[in-house]
Amino acid sequence: MTDHLRSRRAKNYASVALVRLFVRGIHLRGNKLGRHALLRVALATAVAAGGIVSTGAPAAAAGDVIIATEPADQVEQAERSRVRRIATRDYRPEVTAEAWHAILSSRGAEAIREFLDSGYQKAKTRAAETVARNTRYIGDVNRFSIPGSAVRATSSRVLLGSDSEKADYVQNGLAKAQELDRINDNRYDEKIAVQARADRDYVTELAAHDPGPQVRAAAGRALSVGDDVAIGLFFKYYWASAAKLDDEAFRRNTTDLNAVWHSKIRLLTEAALAAEKAERESSGELARKARADAIAAWRSIDDQASQSSVDWAAERDKAAAQAAAWAGVAAHARAATTGQDWASVIARAEQGNTSWADEAEWALQQAGAWQAIAAQARANAAAATDRDRGDQ
Repeated sequence: MTDHLRSRRAKNYASVALVRLFVRGIHLRGNKLGRHALLRVALATAVAAGGIVSTGAPAAAAGDVIIATEPADQVEQAERSRVRRIATRDYRPEVTAEAWHAILSSRGAEAIREFLDSGYQKAKTRAAETVARNTRYIGDVNRFSIPGSAVRATSSRVLLGSDSEKADYVQNGLAKAQELDRINDNRYDEKIAVQARADRDYVTELAAHDPGPQVRAAAGRALSVGDDVAIGLFFKYYWASAAKLDDEAFRRNTTDLNAVWHSKIRLLTEAALAAEKAERESSGELARKARADAIAAWRSIDDQASQSSVDWAAERDKAAAQAAAWAGVAAHARAATTGQDWASVIARAEQGNTSWADEAEWALQQAGAWQAIAAQARANAAAATDRDRGDQ
C-alpha cells in the first residue's frame, strides 16, 4: 500500500470516528447540546471526510456548546483539497497549471473559489483548443507524409492516441520520426517477429473482456486486420495508448461529475440555511412557510447526496475492475514465453494496478462521504419537521 493511500485511509477512519462520536453525543447529551448544533458539527465533519461542499444547520440557541472548528473552515479546507487533487491528478497541463496557480495564490480561499467557479472551466476550454490544434497539425503531417516513412507510421499511430501523446508527438515525436527518415532515406519498415498463437489468443481475450472500452476497441482493430504485424503493433504501441485513453477518460469524467455534484449541494444547502434563517426571524404563517422551504431543501440534499453516493459506488466498481484486470495482465506477462516485450508489459501493468486501486479507494471514500451528507440532511429535515409539529 502506498503512503498516499495510507494517508487517505487514516483520514477517512478518523472522520468516521468523529461522526460516530457526534451521533453518540446526540443521544447522551441531547439536553445540554442543541440538536441543530450537533447536526452542524456532524455535517462539517462529513464535509472534511470526503471533501463535500456544504455548510451546517442554523446556529444553536444561546448557551449551547459549540466546537471551535467552524464549518466555514471545513468547507475552505475541503475546497482546497479538491483543487489540490485536480492539480496532482489531472492529465491536462492547462488545468493543472491553473489549479496550482490557485493553490499558491496569495489570495487564499478567494483564489480557490474563483478556480472552482470559473477557472477550471476556462482551463478545460484552453486544453480542448490545444488538443484540437495538435490533432489538426498531426493530421496534416500524416496526409502529406511519404508512404512507408517513419513520419507516416508514427503520425498514423498517434492520431489514435491520447491527448498527452498528441502533445508529446508535436513537441518531440515528430522530430524523432523525421530524423529516422533522414537516416533510413524514408524507408521505414516495422520488423516484428511472427507472433505465436498464444499472443493472438490473448489479444482476443482483451478484445472481449478488458474493462477499458478503448483497450477493447484497439484489440478488436488488431484482430480485424488479422496479420502478425497488426498483433505486434498492438503489443508494442496501441495497447498502452488505448489504456491511457481509458485512464484519462475516467479521471476527466469523475472530476467533472464531482464538480456538478458539489455545485448542486452547495446551492441547495445555501437555500436550506436561508429558509431556516427566515424561519427564525419570522413568526406565524411566514415562519411555517420558511420551515416548509427548509424541509424541502434538506430533502433535496438527501436525494442528491444519496444518488451521488450510488454514482460514486459505480465509479468505484469501474476502477476496481481495472485494477483487477491489470493484476491479471501482470500475472499473464510473468508466465508468457513469446517474443513480446513482456518486461515493459509487467511494468505498465503494475503501475496500472496501483493507479486504479488508488482511484477505487478514492471513489469508495467519496461514496461514504456522500452517504454521511445524506444522513445529516435527513436529520436536518426531521428536526425541521419536529419544529413544525410543535408549532401546530
